[in-house]
Amino acid sequence: MTEERTMKKSGIVAGTIFLVAAGMIVAQGVGGTAGQTERERALASLVEAERAFSRTSDEKGIREAFLAWLAPDAIVFRPTPVEGRPVYEKMDPANPAHLIWEPEVAEIAASGELGYTSGPYRLSPQRGAEPTRFGHYVSVWKKQPDGAWRVFLDIGVQHDRPASASPITDVAAPRPEREFEALSLEAHRDESGVVAKQMAEFDLAVGQRGYRKALAKLATNDVRVYRPGKFPVTGKDRIKDLVPGSAGRVDPPRGPTSPDARKAYQGRFQVHVAWSGDLAVTFGSSEQTKTNSDVETASFLKIWRKGLSGTWKICLDIEIPVPPEKEKTS
Repeated sequence: MTEERTMKKSGIVAGTIFLVAAGMIVAQGVGGTAGQTERERALASLVEAERAFSRTSDEKGIREAFLAWLAPDAIVFRPTPVEGRPVYEKMDPANPAHLIWEPEVAEIAASGELGYTSGPYRLSPQRGAEPTRFGHYVSVWKKQPDGAWRVFLDIGVQHDRPASASPITDVAAPRPEREFEALSLEAHRDESGVVAKQMAEFDLAVGQRGYRKALAKLATNDVRVYRPGKFPVTGKDRIKDLVPGSAGRVDPPRGPTSPDARKAYQGRFQVHVAWSGDLAVTFGSSEQTKTNSDVETASFLKIWRKGLSGTWKICLDIEIPVPPEKEKTS
């Protein structure tokens, strides 16, 4: 999330997300129950992990919670992508800040080892005090070798106090369009290349037509969009509410435009694809040159879904600006 939620769950973190090409499932419980499919049980375990993460923060503090729930290779955004565990290892154990959150939407790959959550968070100066900061987080989770869920990526945005602070009892989740079989090692490598190519084509489209049109072309109908200072919006028709329409030049490309170019640009973004080949994430940083020659740097996370059409589409898009001073020190 933002630097603050990485102070607040990576700025704060953990959540759940959406999806509904074929409808939505509402997860009311989190424990395994008779009649649930393996995928539904995995999704329920992810939601419970998110809630347990927040409980740990509530009861034991931010530092201990993040060190308990971050994966060994976790990345948090402060606002540039950095290794997550060192951030919290350096945090003062006596810091009284109190951070809690809850998932409102969650999605999981058919293979059950990759998923994400998103929802609101609130940060208080100390436990029992009125919250002073509010926002939404997005967390990407990976199952570890022992089968436990741990946070792999954590990013978020700050916004105004929400109108309602009612507890979230139902977590929205996508209804899978179909089941996917596990990919072979070679097929998984090829699928990662396809996602990287889609990401590179998106960058080119931003420069030619602007971010708004580029996102609308590659987004799912239920895409969820996050920008600092704004409440998240859901739906392709709501992209215009958060994303400006002007064109700009993305320089350099954030990824390969051909297999031969892959090594030259792989540092600009990273790709992680589920072994079922139906869910993927790309994350990193970008530079966009505006028409007045000003250069804006941002960190981003995109979550991609592949449905029945076989085409990768963006189902979640979050970007946070990187101030010039952060560019110099990151």
